[in-house]
Amino acid sequence: MMAHEPDTADTAFLLMARNLRAAIAERDEFVRLYRDRYDRAEGDSRASVPSRVKIAEQFVRASYRADHVFAERVEEGLARYRRLMSSWDESRF
Repeated sequence: MMAHEPDTADTAFLLMARNLRAAIAERDEFVRLYRDRYDRAEGDSRASVPSRVKIAEQFVRASYRADHVFAERVEEGLARYRRLMSSWDESRF
């Protein structure tokens, strides 16, 4: 069984890393539109201050929400990793 032990731990860790990568991609995709709009507004000297403030507010809200969803996804990935490792430890005994 010793040969199986590292495979199980490695597989669980790789699954957690894959979940983390998906969470990062999800966060980036969600914020991208708002970040791009914000960057364009900041670079446009013709944009009015109220317009730039509105766009900045949307960007900040989207970033805040995306970070919370990201944190949830990371926690889910860690919890899943812990469950897999726990069940693996229990099955060893």
